[in-house]
Amino acid sequence: MPFFNLQKLPRSQSTTLVLSASKYIFFVLLLINFRSLPFAWHIRVFLPVLRLRLQYYLLRFRILFKPKEVRTKILADWGEGLCPIGANPFELVAVQHGWTSVDDADYNGHLSNSSYAKALDAARLKLVLKAIPAFARSGGWMALGSTHFHFIREIPFLRSYEIRLSIGAWDHKWMFLIARYVSFPKNRHSDTTYKLHVDESGQELGTDNDTARLSKTPTTPNDFPRILLSTPAEDLTTPATPGSVTEVDSNLQAEKTAKAIEGLAAAQSRMLESDSAVLHCVAISHICFKHGRITVPPGVILPCEGFSKPPSTAGVAPFSSTNPPPHWKKAQALRVAPSGSMPAFAKFLKGGWRDVPEDERWWEDALDGPIEEQRKANLEVLDSIRKGMEGARFIG
Repeated sequence: MPFFNLQKLPRSQSTTLVLSASKYIFFVLLLINFRSLPFAWHIRVFLPVLRLRLQYYLLRFRILFKPKEVRTKILADWGEGLCPIGANPFELVAVQHGWTSVDDADYNGHLSNSSYAKALDAARLKLVLKAIPAFARSGGWMALGSTHFHFIREIPFLRSYEIRLSIGAWDHKWMFLIARYVSFPKNRHSDTTYKLHVDESGQELGTDNDTARLSKTPTTPNDFPRILLSTPAEDLTTPATPGSVTEVDSNLQAEKTAKAIEGLAAAQSRMLESDSAVLHCVAISHICFKHGRITVPPGVILPCEGFSKPPSTAGVAPFSSTNPPPHWKKAQALRVAPSGSMPAFAKFLKGGWRDVPEDERWWEDALDGPIEEQRKANLEVLDSIRKGMEGARFIG
């Protein structure tokens, strides 16, 4: 069969064929990279906002012919119902779904490092709308200070993944968000991370999957189960010469080895989430909240949204929208008629809270006790990351 030769065709036909082929190639490239088309990122990020707006306008349309007082109350109840009433701020999680598409992958066929940050933008806004809807409705906005990524394991091409974003800690200005990138591998037997267990003395006790590992006969490098262990650089020592080994050195090395095993086992145990999802990356973002150019402390915003410590009395039902915490009425009084309004709430956030006497600052009592203890413990860890990066600016 002779090969197809464009030179034997008339010039007009060959030109038409080339243009037709180029057109199809162009549309195929657009289809493959549709997630990177103009405004595609904006649509993904602001889609939760558009959904809320649509719900709001549909609600207004349904109550269009009701009396004004009834319409006002229905809309106020709808807005207040978005708040996480009675929730523990450390237990609220926003989940953003994604997958490794062609335009998000690098030359190794994994999710590109830059794509982690691009996907996190949408997750952050989703958490803000879920955690602080009243602040957003009052005209407040979020400012990003920085984001730090710790890459643990690659996300393969075409793999679906989740970003689980939660509140880690806060101080008088900054709030720290923790993002965990996880996935659920389809074939867990050929690509498994096993948990290594040790006892209190550092003795290795094996893994959760020892039976499966022993009965498996690997045939390719990818078939080997992965136990990802790495020793911290500061614990590496130069091997001693045969004549220089002493009992003190041996005991010191044994102690370091035991500590290293314990640390590595603890790190490895965190490779799998509680639902057996594989952890790929951890990202720490620190953000602040603004009303115009005024920074609003997170400790003021969170109680106004309904976040609360758990009930102090054992056996009492947890706080919720049907069983709100004691401070919820005071929060609503700032922005719900007849005592409050959104402009009054915005004025309170912009600095009106400073005029409240210290013994009447109900928002401080709403998150004390176990919430405050956990906040301080988490802040000690997370704030060191921010301070370290700020200090790095002055090196060199």
